[in-house]
Amino acid sequence: MKLERNASYWLLLSLSVLWLATTFLAPWLSSSGTGTTGEGAAKWLYLLYAPVCHQISERSFQCFGHPLAACHRCLGLYGGFALGLMVMPWLPRLTAWLADYPRRMGYFMVPMLADYFLWHNVWWSRTLSGMVAALPVSLFVWAALTQLASYRPPSSPQPTPHPTRRSLQGVSSTEIERTS
Repeated sequence: MKLERNASYWLLLSLSVLWLATTFLAPWLSSSGTGTTGEGAAKWLYLLYAPVCHQISERSFQCFGHPLAACHRCLGLYGGFALGLMVMPWLPRLTAWLADYPRRMGYFMVPMLADYFLWHNVWWSRTLSGMVAALPVSLFVWAALTQLASYRPPSSPQPTPHPTRRSLQGVSSTEIERTS
């Protein structure tokens, strides 16, 4: 499958950058002051991210005096996904290497697993391991979206006339009355 930067690619890239940007938007809106519309919108953004991120403030970057809407690792995952979409078109050998054997994506997960299980992790290890893990995921999401966009359902076969019935095309109504 040839991956092209078509409308589905640009839509996916735009949505992933928007998702990443809203992690920074939440603390900015929170810093706008108590009782403002921005604070209410910030609460909605934090709620939007809550199902996919624990949002522990000690494990989140601080911006405008408030934690981001995503923790270090989630921010790395979102950033790595967007970065992967941006750089994969210029890395055809890596793209082909991953596409030939998709299980190779697991190699990119090793740093995150090591960070999680082997040592006391810090902000930079969580962020970078998340970025590395998400890079190849973007390739496969892009490929799946390209396949969905190019899918054309099979055309339904034309009904064939029953062999014992006579076709009525070109038969006048008087002929039909005579035969019945």
